[in-house]
Amino acid sequence: MANNLSIFTSESSENPVTLLKQSLSLSKNNGIVNLSFVLNKGKGSGTQTMPISELSPVLSILRDAVVNGITEREEQDDMPAHQVLRQTIAQEDGYVSFRLRNGKGAKPVRIPLSDLDAVVTTLEGAQSQIEAASRKL
Repeated sequence: MANNLSIFTSESSENPVTLLKQSLSLSKNNGIVNLSFVLNKGKGSGTQTMPISELSPVLSILRDAVVNGITEREEQDDMPAHQVLRQTIAQEDGYVSFRLRNGKGAKPVRIPLSDLDAVVTTLEGAQSQIEAASRKL
């Protein structure tokens, strides 16, 4: 009889929309308002951060991924969040992964493909609230 025990677990069973709603926040740094959120927890995952000015193009790319699927692209450094997203979004084994920034310490989101539409819909639904709150910072 074989017994298996996982020592390192990098997958979170928490719902990405729940994590999004719990973590969605704004901050102002050097005059730039940034949006931050988490969609999964665990080793190899991290907070996604982008300037609020990039929310619309990021949402457009994510909605396109929901509607048309995901194609792989080549990665480059020093790009705006929506371009990093377009370059890093990938689908494998029923999961979607992407980053909103490149560079040292940048960690990807990794969520079930089945949750992508709900995540995008939640962000789209909060867009006006996010933009209104960003004007207060």
